Amino acid sequence: MAVTANFTIVNLTARPNEVTAVESEALRYLGYRGVKPEENDLDRIRECEKELMSVISPKCCYAYTDIVSIDNSGVDIGFGTIKSKQLAAHLKGCTGVYLFAATIGIGADRLIAKYNRIKPWKSVMIDALGSAAAEDWCDKAELRITGGRTDHCSRFSPGYGDFSLTHQMDFMRYLDMNRQLGITLSDSLLMTPTKSVTAVIGIGASNRICDNKCSACGNRSCLYRQAGS
Repeated sequence: MAVTANFTIVNLTARPNEVTAVESEALRYLGYRGVKPEENDLDRIRECEKELMSVISPKCCYAYTDIVSIDNSGVDIGFGTIKSKQLAAHLKGCTGVYLFAATIGIGADRLIAKYNRIKPWKSVMIDALGSAAAEDWCDKAELRITGGRTDHCSRFSPGYGDFSLTHQMDFMRYLDMNRQLGITLSDSLLMTPTKSVTAVIGIGASNRICDNKCSACGNRSCLYRQAGS
């Protein structure tokens, strides 16, 4: 546990075998939408998953902060006002948030790069499986952080809707992500390791049912969009 400014940062590490690359999610990232994969493709995916699971090291850090103010145009969650109508709507009724960052580690990136040189098809599969594993870890970490309480909203990340990706820099600074998780940020605001996630999780929204993670995004034709959103 570490304290940065007014934020108390808490760390979590995945338990043995806690994280999996959910097959249905991996298939979605691979572009299978309503198309059943061939059995040999499933065998390849499972072979790649086994290799990926041997190199990942899932961990996360988070910090709680009260919501300072919220209106229709944005929300102040402790590091200045975020001008995002969609984030404000998502957090309506909440009294505080968890600032959240998670990664499955650099091992996945190295494996993707290795096979990109020698077996590109395998690199593509491991990339999709890595994304699925990162989402699975985020889901499980979120449950551990919220303790199963029902008065919270689903994760909302920089880059969703009108929540600007520039706020990645705020997460980096306030969660001390480089020291806590080994995450770096490029000039184009992309994280390394690439299978990393930052997000806001709203707390205190009673009697709320939040939409899934894709519902705030206007890109309706996105290949990776979740069904029903």
